[in-house]
Amino acid sequence: ELVVDKTKRKKRRELSEEQKQEIKDAFELFDTDKDEAIDYHELKVAMRALGFDVKKADVLKILKDYDREATGKITFEDFNE
Repeated sequence: ELVVDKTKRKKRRELSEEQKQEIKDAFELFDTDKDEAIDYHELKVAMRALGFDVKKADVLKILKDYDREATGKITFEDFNE
């Protein structure tokens, strides 16, 4: 089971500009339709490309955990949290 630990995200150290750009590049790579948000399909494809064997419930849980506006999509601001 894939578990998202939000407490670890808050303890993260400050990122360098290069690391911030790499995160932005990764987001843009996952956002295949270029609508500035990652939807269910894009997230599932990205997770599988990264080697995760994710089930529908896993993807939906990640979306729920990161989608702060309850749009069914993860924006860059959500992704970068």
